[in-house]
Amino acid sequence: MRAYRFVAAARNEWLYPEKRIPSQYWDRLGNGYLLMPDPRSVSFTSGIVIGYDDKRSDAYDAYGRKPWQRGYKNKDEHDKEWETFQAFNGEFARVFGPRRRGISFEFGRLDNVEDSAEVHSSHLRLEHIYAKNRYQH
Repeated sequence: MRAYRFVAAARNEWLYPEKRIPSQYWDRLGNGYLLMPDPRSVSFTSGIVIGYDDKRSDAYDAYGRKPWQRGYKNKDEHDKEWETFQAFNGEFARVFGPRRRGISFEFGRLDNVEDSAEVHSSHLRLEHIYAKNRYQH
């Protein structure tokens, strides 16, 4: 309904969710977390390095800036984002408990479906430690 250009879906009926769910306020469904990935299963990175077959390489920070561009790997920006990410991990742990809403495959293995009591407690502490950066809605 709010798309300006392209909309795609694997099935035609997926293009019209309002036929099954009579709400136009998608941000209110799921208490604001409906489409949010579980941050506990998301890797935090601040850049990427690409190597090519011909031995060349490219580097970009999280915003697509190259090493010679102003602001590349801005430490203050990175630190604030890291703290916000940690606070959000804690918020998610508080709202959804130790069972994750999704898992990822990293370093040749799948994440745990559920955090141990120790890991869950650690995540809960993060929200308090980084409270000043907690997402407000």
